[in-house]
Amino acid sequence: MIDYSIKNPLVVNLFLLLIVVIGIISWHSMPEEMFPVVEKDAIKIITNYDGASPEEVEKQVTIPIEDTLDNLQDLDFYYSKSSEGVSAINLRLKPEADVDELLRSVRDLVDAIDGFPEEADEPEISRVKTRFPVISVSIYGETRQSLLFSNARKIKQKIMQLDGVAGVGIAGNRDDEIWVIINPSVISAKKISTNEIISALRNNIRDLPGGSVKALEGDILLRGLGSSSIKAIENITLKNNDIGGQLLLKEVAMVEQRLEDESSVGRFNGKKAVNMSITKTAEASVFDVSNAVRETIKNYSLPSGLEVSVFSDFSKNVRTRLDTVKSSGVIGLTLLLLSLYIFLNSRVAFITAFGIPVSFLVAAFGMYVFGFTINMVSLFAFLVALGMIVDDAIIVTENTYRHIENGMDPIEASKIGAKEVFWPIVASTLTTIAAFLPMLSISGTLGKFIEVIPLVVTVALLGSLMEAFVVLPSHCASFLKKPSKENFKKQKWKNVLSIYNKYLNICIRNRYLVSSITIGVLCVIIAFAVTRIPYYQFGKVDSGSFFINAEASITSSVRDSERIAMKLEELILTELSDDELESLYTNVGVSFKDFSRFDLGSQYIQIIVSLKKSSPQGFVDYVVTPLFNLSFDSYGKRDRSEKEIINVLREKLSSVSGLQKLSIKKAEGGPGGSDIVIGVVGQDQKILTKYAKEIEAFLSSIDGVKDVEQDQDPGKVEFKYKINNRGKELGLTQADIAESVRTGFLGLETAYFNLEGERVPVRLIYSEQYRYDSSKIYQLPIILDSGKTIYLAEVADIEISRGMNTVRRRDGQRLAKISADVDPSIITPLEVTDIFDKRYAEVFNKDQSYEYMYLGSKKRSRENFADMKKTAIVSLGIIFFILAVLFKTILDPLVVLFSIPFAVVGVILGHILFGYNLQFLSVIGLLALIGIVVNDSLILIDFLKKLRQAGKNKIDATIEACNVRARPIILTSVTTFLGISPLIFFATGQTKFLSPMAVSLGFGLLFATILILIVLPCFYLIMDDLKEMILKKIEKNYNLT
Repeated sequence: MIDYSIKNPLVVNLFLLLIVVIGIISWHSMPEEMFPVVEKDAIKIITNYDGASPEEVEKQVTIPIEDTLDNLQDLDFYYSKSSEGVSAINLRLKPEADVDELLRSVRDLVDAIDGFPEEADEPEISRVKTRFPVISVSIYGETRQSLLFSNARKIKQKIMQLDGVAGVGIAGNRDDEIWVIINPSVISAKKISTNEIISALRNNIRDLPGGSVKALEGDILLRGLGSSSIKAIENITLKNNDIGGQLLLKEVAMVEQRLEDESSVGRFNGKKAVNMSITKTAEASVFDVSNAVRETIKNYSLPSGLEVSVFSDFSKNVRTRLDTVKSSGVIGLTLLLLSLYIFLNSRVAFITAFGIPVSFLVAAFGMYVFGFTINMVSLFAFLVALGMIVDDAIIVTENTYRHIENGMDPIEASKIGAKEVFWPIVASTLTTIAAFLPMLSISGTLGKFIEVIPLVVTVALLGSLMEAFVVLPSHCASFLKKPSKENFKKQKWKNVLSIYNKYLNICIRNRYLVSSITIGVLCVIIAFAVTRIPYYQFGKVDSGSFFINAEASITSSVRDSERIAMKLEELILTELSDDELESLYTNVGVSFKDFSRFDLGSQYIQIIVSLKKSSPQGFVDYVVTPLFNLSFDSYGKRDRSEKEIINVLREKLSSVSGLQKLSIKKAEGGPGGSDIVIGVVGQDQKILTKYAKEIEAFLSSIDGVKDVEQDQDPGKVEFKYKINNRGKELGLTQADIAESVRTGFLGLETAYFNLEGERVPVRLIYSEQYRYDSSKIYQLPIILDSGKTIYLAEVADIEISRGMNTVRRRDGQRLAKISADVDPSIITPLEVTDIFDKRYAEVFNKDQSYEYMYLGSKKRSRENFADMKKTAIVSLGIIFFILAVLFKTILDPLVVLFSIPFAVVGVILGHILFGYNLQFLSVIGLLALIGIVVNDSLILIDFLKKLRQAGKNKIDATIEACNVRARPIILTSVTTFLGISPLIFFATGQTKFLSPMAVSLGFGLLFATILILIVLPCFYLIMDDLKEMILKKIEKNYNLT
């Protein structure tokens, strides 16, 4: 292959051109999006039951559904949430479960339930998908609401027609309805029941087909027309008397066109608004959808008094990350060329650096083939691969150039240089791929979320391997020339080597002392890391936006909560300057936990604060990114960081009267949720509530723990009515009473009416004087079939009580949930849970009827890393096997594996130097680091063994091997470090959360390089001494026998 490459440069270059074309086409064929779309191994069942209290929902909807799930196969666990008017059940499946088959089974089981409330909607059963919005739109202004809502509907329809748009979620909108408003006193006086009015409406509004007539002139359709206007509805006849008199609907009711009752309110920049979130299809590009939405908004003509704005445009985040990859790539490439030029020459630099784009394009083709998309995670994978893919090319090129420096012809040098390192590089590539195997073992959502990283790294490494032995030898043979006899760089390198040899000889002579000191230092640093550097799953991202989640009193109406929201908005607008605040987006009545979970309730307030760009904070912000994008006029002016702004707002907003709860959430650098989620399960609600409040107080007392919440707060006041003996004697049933109350206070959709081309419901409802006065329920008239009127208090016992705000269950038991976030600069979730375990493990051991468990990210963290630890052992075994096959011995692979702990020293010291906690991204950086360190160690030991096989003694062979391999090892370390240095020293904003990965890789490699060139030879010689000692002992024992 190498010989063919050198002899046929035209074929090689055409092949290279084909790779470039395929790679570019693949890149442009992949959709761009914020994050990967993850189909979870979960099924959700949503059932709406309007007007029902949380405990009614639990009893009549949630528990009947749960009872059908008990014998379901492949179900890991299930949990439910019953809140006012809605039941939500989430089924988590075992990893090997067939989701589609289970989906069908669940549908069959739910369909077979008997005794489901007629008033409840059909349960909606679907697989849980993680969908991220692309862009949000707000229509706002000080104008009449009907104008606002009608324009919002028109804009929504236009957006839905755009290519690539999957859905438009809307908040703050209210649809039209036809209200038939009755006064119970009036219908009582007229001796007409609500059932008679309902029957008249249903019988007179609907259009009913009458079939067809087979006439001579052909088939004629027969169509019965119902009431087609509000006036026609008013004139519907309710009763006729014996002398032809009619009782019309308008005599007992008012018929009006109304907006439906407010369930949520939208606000934008302090004004009434309708807010829309647009999601895209899997195949669409985030940029195309964002641009299409912006163009639609730009071309829409709004009436006076209304404005429209776009915000939370995630295409900007994707663009920023793309620019980060490009900027880092450009800086890395530039510094790589510079370092190669300094060490070697310009031709070597160009040929070596050419491998980076080739490897990336091969990785792009691999992503396209496996159906991945361009998103934040896949772009991060390219950053991880950046430091590794140039490694192979450096080793091949440097080895070839070394032979040329020694007088060999470039063509012959290209052959020998590539062939000498072929098997070591193949082995090192395989060991690097094996180092990333643990990432494939991570289960759950996080595992699917990051599965593209090992794929990109693997394909990029294979592309780099192909480039190093197919393309590179041809280019070396064609472009490299013999250096001049007076080679200044070669002489300087000899001077460096003479200094290096001096210290290397000292270390080799004192190899036992050096090795002991190194191991001692390593143990101390690892012990320090375990006890002093906390682990944090994901860092917070400075994304330029954050969520303010607040709750008013549970008894608050939507309008009450809106008034509190307006106070919060006023404080925010006062505190943040025009250079800081981009937009203020408020939802009342709905609170999004993440992109797929939300809470509904009149007490919820959520404000999304979007900040303007921060002022440039580093070299990349000031120079590199603007230079790359040819845009120097887009510098931000915001000086305060997100954290500073959040801390100020938390202090000021918490003093607003009427607030029950307040928390501020930043975006996370990965799949999120609260840092700590503790669940307590049991049957007695009072004891669960006691535990929840006690745990809430305990967590709040821990320094660094913030935004502690528990979900056992009491719900709204409830009027409970139950038929008494008097009601039964009159022939009434509990259903009769409940229907009268429900119809009047909630309203009953009796029929549908065509209003200006739209299908709107006709709702029968009591007048406001009844609905807004709780005392009226006692005087609620009920009309018997005989025409006699009685009052609710006569036929039912009425009790006032207070139920739960929300009822949660897990696997059939009631669940109390307590959540909290932490300040990672003070304490981490793992430390908090250790404190909690010490305090509560004994308490729950004594009370076996109740148990606590960790949910959310804490639980995921333990599961994920339990999986990684198992696979890491397998991964080390695979690496050892590959090395054993290459070296054909057991001791030499152990020497190479000794280099891995050396790398950990730099990782820990780098995190201490920059003040970072160890994070998930630190682990990914360590995996990339292991690949490079094993590669460098492998090449060194392989060359050393070849020298010994050629007859050199172990000391001379060790020194010569170190001298020959020092330059490529240093080159690899320097180029990799320089390539990722922008992320280490200059990262700001969104890119800052990538710094722990860069610190792991960069500083780990610097320290490992020193240890590989100094300490690894000592370890090798000690192992050789040990082997000689054992052989002598065996030989001595053999001679004695």
